[in-house]
Amino acid sequence: MSFTFTSYNVLATGYIKPHFYPRTTPEVLNLEWRIPALVKHIVKLDSDVLCLQEVDEQTLAALRAALEPPGYESYDARKGGHKPDGCSTFFRSKIFKLKQATRLEYSDGNDLQSNSGHVALVMTLEHLGHTLGIANTHLKWDAPGTPLEQRFGYRQMTQWLLEHQNIAPKIDTWIVCGDFNIEPDNELIAMLQKAGFDYAHRGLDIFTCNSNDRAKMIDFIFHSRALQSIPILPPEIDDLTPLPSLEQPSDHLALSTQLEWLAPH
Repeated sequence: MSFTFTSYNVLATGYIKPHFYPRTTPEVLNLEWRIPALVKHIVKLDSDVLCLQEVDEQTLAALRAALEPPGYESYDARKGGHKPDGCSTFFRSKIFKLKQATRLEYSDGNDLQSNSGHVALVMTLEHLGHTLGIANTHLKWDAPGTPLEQRFGYRQMTQWLLEHQNIAPKIDTWIVCGDFNIEPDNELIAMLQKAGFDYAHRGLDIFTCNSNDRAKMIDFIFHSRALQSIPILPPEIDDLTPLPSLEQPSDHLALSTQLEWLAPH
């Protein structure tokens, strides 16, 4: 059994500052244009599972209105700390049945830093005897050069790796995805690989955003090795590609793949 899977940071309206996007025309940043464009773009992706980050309440309502009639179910986890967004996961109910959904808010503060409020939405889905755990998350950005033990992202991923088996201890097939705010050579990637995960687009020369005038890959779909991935290539972008744009309504590209169980369970 194969299924299509997408991870996509949709850019919360509350985080938009026009000077961050000097090549983007003002109409593209206007929520009256952008939210319907996002919905249309996401519907067109036609994925069986959609893991979305930076989803604000208005975008969530519009997505549910568009995706529930054709048969998607959804679950949402709001960030803490009065942040305006969260992680939302949509799935086709004719393919998957929801067994469990858990909001994991990271305990990622220390003596000098408060908890970030960032979350992972952890879900257990079932299909024809297969049970699948999915973690949809948005790791906090850390400034380059921050020592490893002081990085929010490192503490967040460490916590998820420790807790995901407590949340769903009987599951051995997992997907963890989202905007990780790191690049493929980061230590967190090595942590996930050491824990038995591989990422769907490994070895491919692709980019998912171009913040600070540099194209980079910071969005990932990791999966247990019980799954095989046939990656779907995103559109090509470079340092100067306008994001958001009329064609791409977020400052990230959607990242998609086709996944299939290697052997029956």
